[in-house]
Amino acid sequence: IKILNIPLCFSSIIDTKTNISLPIISAFFLALVQLNDYKYSHVMLSLDDNFDRMYSFGRKKWYNPFIAGFVVEDKDGDFFSFYNRAKCRVYKFAVTDKQYDELCRVLQWFEENKHRVSYDIIGVILRYIGISFRQKDRYVCTHFVGSVLKDSGIAPMINKPEELKPQDFETIANRISSKVIYEGFLRKIPKN
Repeated sequence: IKILNIPLCFSSIIDTKTNISLPIISAFFLALVQLNDYKYSHVMLSLDDNFDRMYSFGRKKWYNPFIAGFVVEDKDGDFFSFYNRAKCRVYKFAVTDKQYDELCRVLQWFEENKHRVSYDIIGVILRYIGISFRQKDRYVCTHFVGSVLKDSGIAPMINKPEELKPQDFETIANRISSKVIYEGFLRKIPKN
């Protein structure tokens, strides 16, 4: 049995180092978060208890939401540095060796094809106004994590990963017998 973690994060639009707001385009993304009416707006997947590598789709450059795609984050990287006041909830759940191996295979495919896949800016907008939309090789964080969990056999109940929102991971977490192991500031996620 292996252990996986799913951190759900709220992504603030304020640069916590200077307290200067990001460009207006970021305010648009905050409006999407508020429209969502849920305190978390981002989801990642970590394969270890130290959160040394977390996989997702999001900004490649913290200051520009349009430079986005497949990202592998670590606790010393830009995401944690910029969003050091972001709050998160971390779910932990067990998977079989077969599911873990399949999950690693799926993640390896994304790493090898990171220049082929991209962020689905149109899909993220449409998702929050209730329109289902799917483009080949385009993902947002929720679509990516949902697809990885479904394709690895961990969460086969996921029907349409492209329609998932962050709050849907609470339901998924309950259905795969996970437990909340941490809730608080992202920068303070405990390491083992």
